[in-house]
Order: sequence, then C-alpha cells, then structure tokens
Amino acid sequence: MNWNATRLLVYAASFAASALALAGLADFDAATGNFDLAPFNLYAAVGAIGGIVSSALAALALWRGWGRK
Repeated sequence: MNWNATRLLVYAASFAASALALAGLADFDAATGNFDLAPFNLYAAVGAIGGIVSSALAALALWRGWGRK
C-alpha cells in the first residue's frame, strides 16, 4: 500500500471537511468526531461548479494563448 497517497487522501478529506465547516455548510463535533453535512440544493451546486470550472478553463486558455494561431 502506498502510504504517501493514503496520507494525501486523508489530508485532502480533512481540508474539504474543514472548508465545509468554515463555510457554514457542515458541523463538526470534536468531542465525538461526528461530521454532519447540512442539506443543500444539488442543482444550484452543480450550476455554480459548472460556472466556476468554465471560467477557470477560459482563464487558463487566455493565459496559455490557446486561441491564437
């Protein structure tokens, strides 16, 4: 088993959980270790993520000059 990949996965999951808790979308109880995700609108989340990804790709294309000949 690749322990570095496992450690990276645990760190990434912990960072995502703490970011959700910081944004107010989740609750974490340190005494019991419970992580509760608050309900959210999946359609709105997918729409927002699509806009963010498309804007990031457009910025990357502009930076790299992919539209030029």
